[in-house]
Amino acid sequence: MERRGRIRSVGAGPEAARVPPHDLEAERAVIGAMLVSEAAVSTVAEKLAAEDFYSETHRIIYSAMMRLYSRGDPIDQLTLTNELRGSGEFDKVGGRAYIFEIVESVPTTANVSRYADIVRSKAILRAVIDASSRIAEDAFREPEDVGEALDAAEQLIYSISNRRLKEQLSPVSELAPGALEMIQQLYESEGEVTGVETGFEDLDRLTTGFHKSDLIILAARPAMGKCVKWDNLVVDPESGERLTIEECVKRRLPRVSNVSEAGELQTTDISDWIDSGVKPCYRVVTRTGRSVEVTGHHPFLTVKGWTPLHDLEVGDSIAVPRGLPVFGSDETWPLDLVRLLAYFIAEGGPTRECPKWTNADPQLVEDFRRCIGEQFPDAVVTKEPHRPYDYKVVGNGERRGMNSNPVTAWLRELGLMGKYAGDKSFPSLVWRWSRRYLAEFLRVLFSCDGTIYGLGKHPRIEFSVGSERLARDVHHALLRFGIVAKLWRKKERCWRVEITAPDSVLRYQAEIGWIGEKALRFAGGAFAERELPKRVPNYGHPPREVWELVREAAARRGLSLSELGRRAREMERHGRRAGYNPHTNRNLPAYRLARYAEVLNDERLARIASPDLFWDEIVSIEYVGEHRVYDLTVPEGANFVAQDIFVHNTAFALNAIWHAAGVQKKPVAIFSLEMSKEQLVQRLISQTTRIRAQDLRSGNVKPEDWPKLVRGVAEVSGAPIWIDDTAGISLMEMRAKVRRLSSRLLAQEGRPLALVVVDYLQLMVGQNRENRQQEIAEISRGLKVLARDLDVPVLAIAQLSRAVEQRHDKRPLLSDLRDSGAIEQDADLVMFLYRDEYYNPDSDDKGIAEVIVGKHRNGPTGKVQLAWMEQYTKFASLAKGL
Repeated sequence: MERRGRIRSVGAGPEAARVPPHDLEAERAVIGAMLVSEAAVSTVAEKLAAEDFYSETHRIIYSAMMRLYSRGDPIDQLTLTNELRGSGEFDKVGGRAYIFEIVESVPTTANVSRYADIVRSKAILRAVIDASSRIAEDAFREPEDVGEALDAAEQLIYSISNRRLKEQLSPVSELAPGALEMIQQLYESEGEVTGVETGFEDLDRLTTGFHKSDLIILAARPAMGKCVKWDNLVVDPESGERLTIEECVKRRLPRVSNVSEAGELQTTDISDWIDSGVKPCYRVVTRTGRSVEVTGHHPFLTVKGWTPLHDLEVGDSIAVPRGLPVFGSDETWPLDLVRLLAYFIAEGGPTRECPKWTNADPQLVEDFRRCIGEQFPDAVVTKEPHRPYDYKVVGNGERRGMNSNPVTAWLRELGLMGKYAGDKSFPSLVWRWSRRYLAEFLRVLFSCDGTIYGLGKHPRIEFSVGSERLARDVHHALLRFGIVAKLWRKKERCWRVEITAPDSVLRYQAEIGWIGEKALRFAGGAFAERELPKRVPNYGHPPREVWELVREAAARRGLSLSELGRRAREMERHGRRAGYNPHTNRNLPAYRLARYAEVLNDERLARIASPDLFWDEIVSIEYVGEHRVYDLTVPEGANFVAQDIFVHNTAFALNAIWHAAGVQKKPVAIFSLEMSKEQLVQRLISQTTRIRAQDLRSGNVKPEDWPKLVRGVAEVSGAPIWIDDTAGISLMEMRAKVRRLSSRLLAQEGRPLALVVVDYLQLMVGQNRENRQQEIAEISRGLKVLARDLDVPVLAIAQLSRAVEQRHDKRPLLSDLRDSGAIEQDADLVMFLYRDEYYNPDSDDKGIAEVIVGKHRNGPTGKVQLAWMEQYTKFASLAKGL
């Protein structure tokens, strides 16, 4: 009657005949105790399943007892006998004699829990042996995908440690009591949240939270319509090259410049590159001549925070970079060749077979001749008859009908031959040059086409050319040296770049300088540094509305404006003693505002006063038609620099994560495919302490902030959050890491993992690389299986397709889920983010965000409104508005 089975074993020898671990006496003691004690039944039912018994007889008897238990019938020798007879298994187990024997063999019912533990431990050992045999068999087959085999092996072992009573098909009679218990719990909670809370009350009320084994999708259109036109230029911070944003997306540019939350220029990673289709665009032009073309809802940085274009007017001020110190490292050319290129771009005439050049400064003419002789010994510079300032470059061996001019060949290779004055621009290689090379290039350009003169005692540098592209190139090149200049159109075919601010004039002199006669103009007299006028430029400083913010901040601190001014002046005097010069400082009003911010301990004022920001006035907003637009997802700072202007994007999920882990203290695992784990932790600390993230990154923490920082770090450290930032993680890797974490939590802390967050789904890597839809479908199914197997909610951030942009009503639908309809099929809960004011500038719902529950497998669908505070890029419950 007793089973004498053998666990499969690989190979021959005595090991193949080993009897699996078991304890028949413990099995009999468990069943016997259940027959004589009602309390023993409930104790054992929580621990054992029928498959845990080694003896087939014992499995049959235990199954019959569980059927009685599920019906609420008493369990004793008589009821068990009748149940076995009814199922035709009475004689198979040995009849009444064996049942009586079991009852007589019970030592005591008090130790039934221990007997059950013995039975279960033996069952687990048998399962380990069986799993090991299967793993060995799979390994001996030498599978092609070793990683997949390893994952399968790990899954087998994990399934043993996490085995539940529901491992097989369960009859509804076993499930019904559990359902009743769940309903009872819901009733007692009076409709409150029973899953993991998000912290948004209305949303929690609709969904009752994120529930175990559910796959939750949070989807939104990337950047929600905040895109820039295809040909707007972005600087590669690694090479110095300027690329259109379309090229950035195609190349998947890895890094970009942006502004931090503290208002400081930095370089950060790009996590996604987005083609957003064709949309209406507007050209925004500032007083300094910067120009960017964006969609109508694109936010710009103002003193009140990130403000969409449709809320801005001509005359408003936006923040732009005061400098963009990005340079390449290329120095492969001789410096003489760099100078020659500048000479020909500035005053060259490359429209005929023999290039011409024009200049009246003897020193420049001599330098031009020398450079030609050094770099092109087979070419000579000849003077044009009857044109005292015109020169022609010809080849020594030139003959009629033959082209042997090396300078012509060089200019043609650079794409300059045939270019008229109105068509000139910088060749792309210029942007990859080092700081030294770019400075030398600009020095020659300005020495040819620029000038320096004074209006009274005010020095002024100007550069005038007939090409708009060339003027814009010069304007941007100066920005790389931190030189603020103004670009404007003086008349038809005349574009001017002018430097008027004293600090920028001095910076030009120090960083770039002149060749020839113009180098003497600044050496003495009215242009000497010691004679610089004591004035502040009338642009670039924080706009007037910032002073209202100062008054509000002072009132909150209980300070009068006079007392605030006194404290700030004291700080300013200290600054002067330390070497501060108010007349050559970048921006005196900003310096004073920084002192006010320091006195008031106001982070917003400190950001506005940042020396890396230049406050530029909008002078025109013009509709330019529909164009293809693109966007970059930048997690750190949620913005990037395009056309020398800060442009913005944003995100959603961090609030819900912190509420679950930081407030409710529930374990959360985050797979951040966008943001590094260090950045994520710094954001959490900054959010908790209200210390600027840039100060945390640089270590520039004020002495008075250290106690707050220590408390904040302790709070974040106490949050049960685990972060993995593996780029392009596969589903198999993620599953293995979550299983290990879940096992460790159960073993060490006795509590399960509460939430798994994936940010975001489309950045994961699947097995099927040939078909993107199939790959996403595989990932989606895998996340659902992960949620079900671990009995944990999985929140996956996902993107929407461009189809939403083509409809009159831009609210997302389930069919808009990007890359695969399988996401909708696998998800238990699908939520969309939508803000009407992005698409409709005159919307009545300004400052309102909608969370649309498009699918809810276990509850109602609907819409929840949240407060959207643009200045903080933050969502909150509408009722609180916090």
